[in-house]
Amino acid sequence: MKKLVVFDLDGTLVDSIYDLGNAVNFALKEYNLPLHPMSDYYTFVGNGMEDLVRKSLGDKGGDDELYLKVRKIFDSHYNVHSNDNTSAYDGISELLEALKSKGIKTAVLTNKDQEYVGAILDKCFPCHKFDLYYGQRQGVMRKPHPQAFELLLDELKVAKDDCLYIGDSEVDVKTAFNAEVELVAVTWGYRSVKTLLDAGAKNIVNTPKEILNYV
Repeated sequence: MKKLVVFDLDGTLVDSIYDLGNAVNFALKEYNLPLHPMSDYYTFVGNGMEDLVRKSLGDKGGDDELYLKVRKIFDSHYNVHSNDNTSAYDGISELLEALKSKGIKTAVLTNKDQEYVGAILDKCFPCHKFDLYYGQRQGVMRKPHPQAFELLLDELKVAKDDCLYIGDSEVDVKTAFNAEVELVAVTWGYRSVKTLLDAGAKNIVNTPKEILNYV
């Protein structure tokens, strides 16, 4: 039996696409830049907030001055509205309860900035305390680089073979490969099954309950 289950956040534990998309569109509107339909943001997320904002700028994404201006507005808006519509996926709370009953530790590893993670977890999972959560922070490489994963495992004193990683994107597939941990990919997130398979995912589930089969 695994001793630790590590979850990605956006698209895996919670659906946050509307709060992220609304915040980016709010910032784009401030500078009279083209807005995006919410469906575009499913492909923009996964590599951190800088990547999200730069992708929203399209062919202007490499303009550092413009990026910083838009990012400032985005941060200001998202800081207030990051939990307006964000909610847990069906079945996740029950999964966390089942893991806790088995004495299995739980953690979160996300490319979302660290400052937002705690409040989202508190709102969406008020009855569950994660053993640790790691968001994007200065000086630590973001996923799919394995650095943050290895730091998390070291802090929790859990071996790679005793860990199961749960994610919804090709970034998570690559992260698991780079960190040398077992992955279960989920279909209810922001990527298609084809994208997950093309990235190399071997274990794919359609419901949170199925994850228990891999624990």
